[in-house]
Amino acid sequence: MFEEKKLESNVPLGDVQEDASVVTNRLNFQDKHMQDEEKQVPYNHDGFPQITDFQTNVTETENRILDAFEKGSGLSPKIETSEQFLLQHVGSKLNLVVLYVDLVDSTLMTRNFSVDKLATIIQMFTQEMSVAVSNFNGQVLKYVGDAVIAYFPMDKSNSLSCNSAISCALYMIAILEQIINPVLMRNNYEQLQVKIGIDASEHSIIQYALGEKPYIDILGYGISMASKLTKLAKPNKIVASHKVYLNMHSSLRKNFSELEIAPAIWKYIDKKTQPGVWVSYNGM
Repeated sequence: MFEEKKLESNVPLGDVQEDASVVTNRLNFQDKHMQDEEKQVPYNHDGFPQITDFQTNVTETENRILDAFEKGSGLSPKIETSEQFLLQHVGSKLNLVVLYVDLVDSTLMTRNFSVDKLATIIQMFTQEMSVAVSNFNGQVLKYVGDAVIAYFPMDKSNSLSCNSAISCALYMIAILEQIINPVLMRNNYEQLQVKIGIDASEHSIIQYALGEKPYIDILGYGISMASKLTKLAKPNKIVASHKVYLNMHSSLRKNFSELEIAPAIWKYIDKKTQPGVWVSYNGM
């Protein structure tokens, strides 16, 4: 998939911006639909933000990617880190929705690209996924190779955090397909794809001592299961746990269908807590 070769692309920036408007309009439609259709769903703009200025969003995304190719990528200072938040809860337990986004076929990339080019792609990818997490009030927990692990603290009803995590995942795929990949193709790179897994559960906040610097992490069923769900996903698809599916808004559930999976392949089915898993069948 990631064979390094010359590619021609005639996609002008205007077309990329027009495609991105579809992403934004659908997000905003879901925002209004959530408020109108189900008044009982707790909702506010701080808990479930809109991406309102798609023109600015497209321009900023393109500029960051072009900067990555020209002078290397560094994480934007706008990205919120989770360290301060987690430090306040060391030794306690928190209910979190965990999102795990993994780059597809990264092993082939290590074989086909030079170290410098590979570093540029991975840094650009993690940067843009992190910006997406921040846009939806999530927190980036850590980077594991070519994967980004993020979390969304759960509210009392669980709905806001599940809605934000699912919408963030849909947004990640849309931005990748409609903004990032056209830029990559114009710079003679093939397109990127991701797999995303999302689960929710109670997590313990722990602190490690690595030399003089403390290291904060989370332990729980949700973060472990999110990683496993990612392995069930096909490229540019999202697999969500039953709990996340039940708590997301009905307008988002319409994007998912139950994944048929053999017990021999998936041993984590539980009639009470995890009767099934759900896979996205289309984009935004």
